[in-house]
Amino acid sequence: MDLLDLIFPKRCVSCGAFGKYICNKCFAKIEFVEKPICPICQRQAIGGKTHPRCTGKFRLDGLVVACKYKGPIKLAIKKVKYKWVYDIEKVLVNLLASQIWKFDLPQDSILIPIPLSKKRKNWRGFNQAEILAKTLSKKFNVSYSASLIRMIDTRTQVGLTKEERRENVKGAFAGRKAQGKRDKNIILVDDVYTSGATMMEAAKVLKNGGAGNVWAMTVALG
Repeated sequence: MDLLDLIFPKRCVSCGAFGKYICNKCFAKIEFVEKPICPICQRQAIGGKTHPRCTGKFRLDGLVVACKYKGPIKLAIKKVKYKWVYDIEKVLVNLLASQIWKFDLPQDSILIPIPLSKKRKNWRGFNQAEILAKTLSKKFNVSYSASLIRMIDTRTQVGLTKEERRENVKGAFAGRKAQGKRDKNIILVDDVYTSGATMMEAAKVLKNGGAGNVWAMTVALG
Protein backbone atom coordinates (compact mmCIF):
# COMPACT_ATOMS: atom_id res chain seq x y z
CA MET A 1 0.00 0.00 0.00
CA ASP A 2 1.41 3.40 -0.98
CA LEU A 3 1.05 6.76 0.81
CA LEU A 4 -1.88 7.88 -1.34
CA ASP A 5 -3.82 4.74 -0.41
CA LEU A 6 -3.27 5.58 3.25
CA ILE A 7 -4.44 9.18 2.83
CA PHE A 8 -7.21 8.45 0.31
CA PRO A 9 -8.13 4.77 0.78
CA LYS A 10 -9.82 3.06 -2.15
CA ARG A 11 -13.46 2.15 -1.73
CA CYS A 12 -15.52 -0.29 -3.76
CA VAL A 13 -17.63 1.64 -6.28
CA SER A 14 -20.50 -0.76 -5.68
CA CYS A 15 -20.73 -1.54 -1.95
CA GLY A 16 -18.35 1.03 -0.45
CA ALA A 17 -16.03 -1.48 1.23
CA PHE A 18 -12.47 -0.23 1.75
CA GLY A 19 -9.47 -1.71 -0.04
CA LYS A 20 -10.27 -1.91 -3.78
CA TYR A 21 -12.31 -0.04 -6.37
CA ILE A 22 -14.17 -3.31 -7.00
CA CYS A 23 -14.04 -5.66 -4.01
CA ASN A 24 -13.90 -9.44 -4.45
CA LYS A 25 -17.60 -9.85 -3.59
CA CYS A 26 -18.70 -7.27 -6.17
CA PHE A 27 -16.17 -8.49 -8.75
CA ALA A 28 -18.02 -11.83 -8.70
CA LYS A 29 -21.16 -9.93 -9.84
CA ILE A 30 -19.55 -8.67 -13.06
CA GLU A 31 -21.29 -10.12 -16.13
CA PHE A 32 -18.62 -10.96 -18.69
CA VAL A 33 -19.48 -11.24 -22.38
CA GLU A 34 -18.78 -14.95 -22.61
CA LYS A 35 -18.68 -15.25 -26.41
CA PRO A 36 -17.44 -12.63 -28.89
CA ILE A 37 -20.06 -10.80 -30.94
CA CYS A 38 -20.24 -9.08 -34.32
CA PRO A 39 -20.03 -5.25 -33.99
CA ILE A 40 -22.83 -4.75 -36.53
CA CYS A 41 -25.63 -7.16 -35.56
CA GLN A 42 -24.25 -7.97 -32.07
CA ARG A 43 -24.84 -11.68 -32.51
CA GLN A 44 -22.25 -14.32 -31.68
CA ALA A 45 -19.23 -14.16 -34.00
CA ILE A 46 -16.05 -16.24 -34.10
CA GLY A 47 -13.18 -14.24 -32.64
CA GLY A 48 -15.26 -11.06 -32.63
CA LYS A 49 -14.95 -10.65 -36.41
CA THR A 50 -17.72 -8.92 -38.37
CA HIS A 51 -19.97 -11.48 -40.08
CA PRO A 52 -19.47 -11.71 -43.87
CA ARG A 53 -23.08 -10.59 -44.36
CA CYS A 54 -22.49 -7.58 -42.11
CA THR A 55 -19.30 -6.32 -43.74
CA GLY A 56 -19.04 -3.04 -45.61
CA LYS A 57 -16.28 -0.92 -47.14
CA PHE A 58 -16.27 1.60 -44.29
CA ARG A 59 -17.60 -0.58 -41.46
CA LEU A 60 -15.84 -2.01 -38.42
CA ASP A 61 -14.06 -5.31 -38.98
CA GLY A 62 -14.43 -6.62 -35.43
CA LEU A 63 -15.22 -5.88 -31.81
CA VAL A 64 -13.46 -6.61 -28.52
CA VAL A 65 -15.62 -6.15 -25.43
CA ALA A 66 -15.07 -7.55 -21.94
CA CYS A 67 -18.30 -7.29 -19.96
CA LYS A 68 -21.81 -5.88 -19.81
CA TYR A 69 -22.46 -2.27 -18.85
CA LYS A 70 -24.25 -2.94 -15.58
CA GLY A 71 -23.58 -3.38 -11.87
CA PRO A 72 -20.04 -2.64 -10.63
CA ILE A 73 -18.70 -1.95 -14.14
CA LYS A 74 -21.33 0.67 -14.89
CA LEU A 75 -20.60 2.35 -11.56
CA ALA A 76 -16.84 2.21 -12.15
CA ILE A 77 -17.10 3.80 -15.61
CA LYS A 78 -19.39 6.52 -14.28
CA LYS A 79 -16.89 7.23 -11.49
CA VAL A 80 -14.21 7.78 -14.14
CA LYS A 81 -16.41 10.04 -16.28
CA TYR A 82 -18.14 12.14 -13.68
CA LYS A 83 -16.17 11.85 -10.43
CA TRP A 84 -12.67 12.16 -11.95
CA VAL A 85 -11.37 9.02 -10.23
CA TYR A 86 -9.35 8.17 -13.30
CA ASP A 87 -7.00 5.66 -11.67
CA ILE A 88 -9.96 3.23 -11.80
CA GLU A 89 -8.83 2.86 -15.43
CA LYS A 90 -6.16 0.37 -14.23
CA VAL A 91 -8.94 -1.94 -13.06
CA LEU A 92 -10.77 -1.57 -16.37
CA VAL A 93 -7.61 -2.25 -18.39
CA ASN A 94 -6.96 -5.42 -16.40
CA LEU A 95 -10.52 -6.56 -17.12
CA LEU A 96 -9.99 -6.03 -20.83
CA ALA A 97 -6.60 -7.72 -20.73
CA SER A 98 -8.08 -10.81 -19.09
CA GLN A 99 -10.48 -11.29 -22.03
CA ILE A 100 -8.19 -10.52 -25.00
CA TRP A 101 -7.48 -14.22 -25.63
CA LYS A 102 -11.03 -14.69 -26.95
CA PHE A 103 -10.54 -12.39 -29.93
CA ASP A 104 -8.86 -12.84 -33.27
CA LEU A 105 -7.28 -9.39 -33.43
CA PRO A 106 -5.31 -8.21 -36.48
CA GLN A 107 -1.54 -8.23 -36.08
CA ASP A 108 0.62 -5.09 -35.86
CA SER A 109 -2.29 -2.90 -34.85
CA ILE A 110 -2.24 0.71 -33.68
CA LEU A 111 -4.40 1.78 -30.72
CA ILE A 112 -6.32 5.00 -31.34
CA PRO A 113 -8.65 6.50 -28.70
CA ILE A 114 -12.01 8.06 -29.52
CA PRO A 115 -11.33 11.78 -28.93
CA LEU A 116 -13.34 14.18 -26.79
CA SER A 117 -14.07 17.73 -27.85
CA LYS A 118 -11.69 20.35 -26.42
CA LYS A 119 -14.52 21.78 -24.34
CA ARG A 120 -15.43 18.46 -22.74
CA LYS A 121 -11.82 17.41 -22.22
CA ASN A 122 -10.99 20.74 -20.55
CA TRP A 123 -14.01 20.40 -18.26
CA ARG A 124 -13.21 16.81 -17.30
CA GLY A 125 -9.44 17.25 -17.31
CA PHE A 126 -8.75 14.03 -19.21
CA ASN A 127 -10.12 11.66 -21.85
CA GLN A 128 -10.91 8.24 -20.39
CA ALA A 129 -10.50 6.57 -23.82
CA GLU A 130 -7.05 8.11 -24.15
CA ILE A 131 -5.98 6.80 -20.74
CA LEU A 132 -7.32 3.35 -21.59
CA ALA A 133 -5.52 3.26 -24.94
CA LYS A 134 -2.19 4.51 -23.52
CA THR A 135 -2.31 2.00 -20.65
CA LEU A 136 -3.17 -0.87 -23.01
CA SER A 137 -0.36 0.26 -25.32
CA LYS A 138 2.18 -0.04 -22.50
CA LYS A 139 0.75 -3.29 -21.17
CA PHE A 140 0.85 -5.08 -24.53
CA ASN A 141 3.70 -3.13 -26.16
CA VAL A 142 1.40 -2.00 -28.99
CA SER A 143 1.72 1.28 -30.90
CA TYR A 144 -0.44 4.22 -29.82
CA SER A 145 -1.50 7.22 -31.89
CA ALA A 146 -3.87 10.17 -31.37
CA SER A 147 -4.73 10.19 -35.07
CA LEU A 148 -8.34 11.29 -34.72
CA ILE A 149 -9.62 14.71 -33.78
CA ARG A 150 -13.15 15.68 -32.75
CA MET A 151 -14.55 18.34 -35.08
CA ILE A 152 -17.98 18.73 -33.49
CA ASP A 153 -18.92 18.95 -29.82
CA THR A 154 -21.80 16.49 -30.11
CA ARG A 155 -24.46 16.08 -27.47
CA THR A 156 -24.39 12.98 -25.30
CA GLN A 157 -25.59 9.76 -26.94
CA VAL A 158 -27.46 8.73 -23.77
CA GLY A 159 -31.19 8.45 -24.39
CA LEU A 160 -30.97 8.72 -28.19
CA THR A 161 -32.39 6.15 -30.60
CA LYS A 162 -30.05 4.21 -32.90
CA GLU A 163 -30.84 6.51 -35.82
CA GLU A 164 -30.43 9.64 -33.66
CA ARG A 165 -27.04 8.36 -32.49
CA ARG A 166 -25.87 7.99 -36.09
CA GLU A 167 -27.04 11.50 -36.98
CA ASN A 168 -25.53 12.96 -33.82
CA VAL A 169 -21.98 11.82 -34.65
CA LYS A 170 -22.11 12.35 -38.42
CA GLY A 171 -19.06 14.40 -39.42
CA ALA A 172 -17.83 14.48 -35.82
CA PHE A 173 -14.30 13.21 -36.57
CA ALA A 174 -11.39 13.94 -38.86
CA GLY A 175 -8.00 12.30 -39.32
CA ARG A 176 -4.81 14.24 -38.70
CA LYS A 177 -2.84 15.10 -41.83
CA ALA A 178 0.21 13.00 -42.67
CA GLN A 179 -0.86 10.48 -40.06
CA GLY A 180 1.02 7.68 -41.85
CA LYS A 181 -1.65 5.11 -41.14
CA ARG A 182 -2.33 3.98 -44.72
CA ASP A 183 -2.90 0.20 -44.86
CA LYS A 184 -2.28 -0.04 -41.10
CA ASN A 185 -4.57 -2.05 -38.83
CA ILE A 186 -6.35 0.09 -36.25
CA ILE A 187 -8.01 -0.68 -32.92
CA LEU A 188 -10.32 2.12 -31.77
CA VAL A 189 -10.56 2.37 -27.99
CA ASP A 190 -13.43 3.69 -25.84
CA ASP A 191 -15.14 2.71 -22.60
CA VAL A 192 -18.63 1.59 -23.72
CA TYR A 193 -20.01 0.14 -26.96
CA THR A 194 -23.77 0.59 -27.34
CA SER A 195 -25.15 1.04 -30.86
CA GLY A 196 -21.65 1.39 -32.32
CA ALA A 197 -22.52 4.71 -34.02
CA THR A 198 -19.48 6.57 -32.65
CA MET A 199 -17.05 3.79 -33.53
CA MET A 200 -18.59 3.37 -36.98
CA GLU A 201 -18.19 7.06 -37.77
CA ALA A 202 -14.56 6.98 -36.61
CA ALA A 203 -13.89 3.81 -38.64
CA LYS A 204 -15.32 5.49 -41.75
CA VAL A 205 -12.92 8.42 -41.37
CA LEU A 206 -9.91 6.13 -40.87
CA LYS A 207 -10.80 3.87 -43.79
CA ASN A 208 -11.36 6.89 -46.02
CA GLY A 209 -7.80 7.81 -45.05
CA GLY A 210 -6.49 4.45 -46.20
CA ALA A 211 -6.49 2.36 -42.99
CA GLY A 212 -6.60 -1.43 -43.25
CA ASN A 213 -8.72 -3.35 -40.77
CA VAL A 214 -10.42 -1.23 -38.12
CA TRP A 215 -11.64 -2.88 -34.91
CA ALA A 216 -13.42 -1.46 -31.88
CA MET A 217 -12.31 -2.23 -28.33
CA THR A 218 -14.27 -1.27 -25.21
CA VAL A 219 -14.55 -2.34 -21.61
CA ALA A 220 -18.32 -2.71 -21.63
CA LEU A 221 -21.26 -3.53 -23.89
CA GLY A 222 -24.21 -1.21 -23.28
